Amino acid sequence: MQTVSSMTALVEYQVRTATTSVEDWLQVWGRRAEDALAGEPETAAYEALGSLETADNILIFERYLNGQQSIDAHTSRPAHAQLMEEMGAGNMTRRRVMTNLFDDIPDYGWWSRPEQDPTMRDSNLLVTLLVTRFPDVQARADYIRLTGDHADYCQEIEPGTLVYSGGIARMDADRGPTIKAGDLLFVAAFADEAAAEKHSIDPQHLALQPKLLEIPRERVMVQQYRTTGAGFLWNDR
Repeated sequence: MQTVSSMTALVEYQVRTATTSVEDWLQVWGRRAEDALAGEPETAAYEALGSLETADNILIFERYLNGQQSIDAHTSRPAHAQLMEEMGAGNMTRRRVMTNLFDDIPDYGWWSRPEQDPTMRDSNLLVTLLVTRFPDVQARADYIRLTGDHADYCQEIEPGTLVYSGGIARMDADRGPTIKAGDLLFVAAFADEAAAEKHSIDPQHLALQPKLLEIPRERVMVQQYRTTGAGFLWNDR
């Protein structure tokens, strides 16, 4: 029997500011997030992230514990149809600028800190997304092994590092950054700039860099966002 793995989805939209504000868009979408938190135990994350590069862009960061089964349960809820109807009636979204699905890597880093509670109340958490391409599966495996070992260290000594994990792209992107099937997504979330700085200057982090430089790879995407206070980075309820 095939094991169903958790999955991460990245869907980024550009708000149609001629008809609505980013704040109003988030208010409408936030009602859908509240429904997901209350009624979707298989939806592990559903957070609206504001782009630090493009003020009108909102990335919906989603994780589903049982893959397509969980996505189907999510999209079949009445609240989802209501969201689509309200957004469409108000002509609130200009376009979708990025979409992709990633299979989460088992036992690689962590997706939550249960002792903390980043739900609708938490805004301005810093989220970094990196996508990397490797020439072959072995190079990717070597990179995952080295960074996975380092993630175990970070989990123990960096309480301000809230999420530190990743996944493998399922398909070539149809828009946005040129993500290809097999590319590695890395996700890091930090409580604030100080936590991100602490991570970046840690001696073990710095010592890891020369080892990673020996692995051939291409950086496909580097993007940074902040949580908006609408949604949740994890759902451990």
